[in-house]
Amino acid sequence: MKNNFPLQKRVLWIGVFPALIIPCTGALFYFVWFAESNWVQPVYASIKVFTFVWPVFAAFFLLKEGLGKLGALFKFQWNIVMEGVGCGILMSLCVLFVLFSPFGNAVFDQAAVVREKAEQMGVISHFVIFGLFLSFLHSLLEEYYWRWFVFGNLHRFLNSKSLAYGVGALGFASHHIVVTTQLFDGPIGWMYGLTVGVAGAIWSWLMVRHQSLIGAWVSHIIVDITLMSVGYYLIFHVSSK
Repeated sequence: MKNNFPLQKRVLWIGVFPALIIPCTGALFYFVWFAESNWVQPVYASIKVFTFVWPVFAAFFLLKEGLGKLGALFKFQWNIVMEGVGCGILMSLCVLFVLFSPFGNAVFDQAAVVREKAEQMGVISHFVIFGLFLSFLHSLLEEYYWRWFVFGNLHRFLNSKSLAYGVGALGFASHHIVVTTQLFDGPIGWMYGLTVGVAGAIWSWLMVRHQSLIGAWVSHIIVDITLMSVGYYLIFHVSSK
């Protein structure tokens, strides 16, 4: 344990801590502070590059392990896939239940704001392609970044596994909270953002349970398809009425 402590400190403070806060800071830049400037797309793109590059840097230069362990997490088994499908469907049903409950009125009321944000980000003209990118590729990037790198190292180096789940979930929720609090006023924006953290904790649990990212990724894809479908409906049907 004594010999491992410097590695623990180095990975948590130099590797994981920036990884927890930079996506949230980036979201503040492109979704709040400079939302109406020409900086939105460059900052958004740079954050995505960071989420891809930073874990690679940490794996080689902090952990000095390379990416071998990441490859092992793409273990494919049908039971893992089906559990991911079931989890994704249950989460999507929860989304739809909330949408068609009294809480969903806040979502429909903000349809024009959702459209405005999509226009500011320059995705309104190719929203379907953007939605497919988010659902399939961006979800994989998030699983690689938030589950494998951030949560994986929290789970490995923190003494409390519960703390690892909590910190990982809040980190994952943080940049989503920036988005949801801009779209929805008051506590409901925070509530929607924090539910993303709950989803993140479940996906972390799936990764630990199966020692694979596949189930979490499949579940994430299904949930993102549901959310992007809701976004499409708000932008092109509700806001245009």
